[in-house]
Amino acid sequence: MEALDPVKTSVRLACKNAWRTEWRTVFFGFSVVAGILTALFRLWDLRPRVPVVYQGDAVLTMAAFNNMLKGGWYWSSDLLGVPYGQDLRDFPAVGDGLHLVMTRIMVEVTGDPALTFNLFFFGSYFTVFLGAYIGSRLLRLEQSTAVAMAILYAFLPFHFLHGPGHLFLSSYGAVPLWAALSVRQLGDQPLVKSLPVSMHPKVWLRWAKEPSHAGALIVVLLGATTGVYYAVFMVMTLLLVGGFAAIAYKDHRRLLASLVMVGVSIGVLGAQLIPTWLLQRRVGSNAEIVERGLHNLEFYSLKLTDLVLPVAGHRLSVFAEIRANAMEVTLLGERAEAVGLVGLAGLLILTFVMVSRLIQGQKGGTYSALGLVAWPAFVMATVGGGAMVVGVFGFTYLRAWGRISVLIAFCAFVAVGLAYDRWAKPLAGMQKLVPLVAIVLFGVWDTNPSFPFAPYEQTANSWSTDRSFVAEVESFLGQDAELFQLPIIPFPEHPPVNRMVDYDHLRGYLHSDTLGWSYGGVKGRASEWQKNLDGFTLSEVKSAVAAAGFDGLWVDLYGFVDPSEVFTALGEGDLYSSNGRYVVYDLAATQAQLERSLGATEMQRMAATLLSPISVRYGEGFYGVEHDGERLFSWASEEAQLLVMNPSAEARKIRIEFVVASAVVGEWNLKLEGMGVDQQITISTAGILVEFEVVVPVGGESIHMLTTAPLLETTDPRDIRFRIIDLSQEAVDG
Repeated sequence: MEALDPVKTSVRLACKNAWRTEWRTVFFGFSVVAGILTALFRLWDLRPRVPVVYQGDAVLTMAAFNNMLKGGWYWSSDLLGVPYGQDLRDFPAVGDGLHLVMTRIMVEVTGDPALTFNLFFFGSYFTVFLGAYIGSRLLRLEQSTAVAMAILYAFLPFHFLHGPGHLFLSSYGAVPLWAALSVRQLGDQPLVKSLPVSMHPKVWLRWAKEPSHAGALIVVLLGATTGVYYAVFMVMTLLLVGGFAAIAYKDHRRLLASLVMVGVSIGVLGAQLIPTWLLQRRVGSNAEIVERGLHNLEFYSLKLTDLVLPVAGHRLSVFAEIRANAMEVTLLGERAEAVGLVGLAGLLILTFVMVSRLIQGQKGGTYSALGLVAWPAFVMATVGGGAMVVGVFGFTYLRAWGRISVLIAFCAFVAVGLAYDRWAKPLAGMQKLVPLVAIVLFGVWDTNPSFPFAPYEQTANSWSTDRSFVAEVESFLGQDAELFQLPIIPFPEHPPVNRMVDYDHLRGYLHSDTLGWSYGGVKGRASEWQKNLDGFTLSEVKSAVAAAGFDGLWVDLYGFVDPSEVFTALGEGDLYSSNGRYVVYDLAATQAQLERSLGATEMQRMAATLLSPISVRYGEGFYGVEHDGERLFSWASEEAQLLVMNPSAEARKIRIEFVVASAVVGEWNLKLEGMGVDQQITISTAGILVEFEVVVPVGGESIHMLTTAPLLETTDPRDIRFRIIDLSQEAVDG
């Protein structure tokens, strides 16, 4: 056990001892994981260069890998969001720095986003096992027991059900490491017990080089670079255990140590957000990128039933029926939080021991420490819990707090492991191993559903069909052709459109290195020009985008209720995919006809008007966009700003229109200043239409708003004075 205990030895010696005493056990565990993976996922049917999942977030992730493969970073591509390109810094992979570096290396080595995608997903079972094994050993489980518990942890329903669709979320191998760190901080031998008394850098450097401190810092760095959810969960846990330890040991140094680790975590997270901050400092924030409110927090909260009841689709029909009955509720959540019967036993054990010791006035021990990590996590994530409280005060970016179940599950499995080691202490050889094998086999059977993981053959057919069709489009329109995609769907995060699921429009991009695609520009930025097509008929869209310079029209018929309406409006297509899903129209004839009838100058004017990337957005003083029936609105404080962005190369004239209404009954003044606007209007709860024309300079400016409307007295903590409803803009000719 000392091989993995950095408190008792030097870094070099600890690594040497760990390698010497642990590598055989780890290799054996990897072998078992590989065997279970092969059987569970039917790897003999897998085609390595075809993604195991080819829809939803999986397509978005592979598109990011494709961005990397083309020489950039994951957030940018000139071939998406044509003509302005894609910039995902408004929609970053927050806290996934290590994952992104790993996948960038893998993409460079494999040269294939789909192969990288598959390797990362199946590889995550090994990294999760390794993290759980190390975490278990740090909490003093025997080697064989640690292997068993780590296997069960790697094959949680969370891993199977989130799967490659949530690729980075499925890589939760750092969670057991910082969970073990937190439990150790509550014990007699914490990895970080005190801090240097001097602020001199050399003193801190010597402190950081101490084996236990170095180990703790490495764990914190891993926790802060493998997913924002897990990073936030880690920060919360470290703060709690720091406070608990300071009270239990009457030693404020325990809390200070936790605060240092929290500070490092926040600093590393903040560093990963610097590109986004730089972008938003230059062009303003983007309030439209995500819309997550309290209803999301409630829907994706952690329910006790989801944690302890059987997994959906359980192999035993009785258990499957129990889960099916439990799903007849409103707050369904992600339904991936089950810990299985072994995990449930662990929760009962640690709770019983913790409560018993508390009643008897005994010192907590490891069981109590596990309980002090697991149950506060549940209270934070459950319906109406701590997450909802902080959400009321505006922290709604993290909506799926049910994902904290992976922390609770690790604590539960460690509790089972501790109990087993105590029970099996007098045993040896096969007498000790056979029960562990039975626990592992039962646990994996119990927590992995009976339904097939993915229809490999169907996915391969779809992948092959799309690849062939995109190659045909390249040959027909030219390799550098630019395609406008229908139906028009905002990016990112948009509900399904008929039979199209989110990010389906990115499929073509995965099969071409040269074609340009209109989809993929981030909403709230330059891609807002597509809103100028609102209200156009399909034939009008065809003419407009032809005038704008697009070479072809790519139509996904799954996005239309009645595909025949496409052919009625646009006529017969020029190319059809073999599965009947896609149709492509060559716009060359339409462009020639427009030039003959309108002339080149008028076509250029039409293009400039259509492609105007000017956008009007809510700036400082406004809150997030909300829905009121069919209307969109944003509440504002006493002072607020409308940001008018113009990333084009020349000044543009636009008309801005909105309805403004006060939050409190009465008549109040609202003053508007900026960009040549100087108005003072009277507002009330009934609302008044406001419209004006402005010339927007290159780069853009803002319109400042100041109201005399009083604060709305409510339990809502926001400073609510008035709201803007149905904000819109329109280019003005000339």
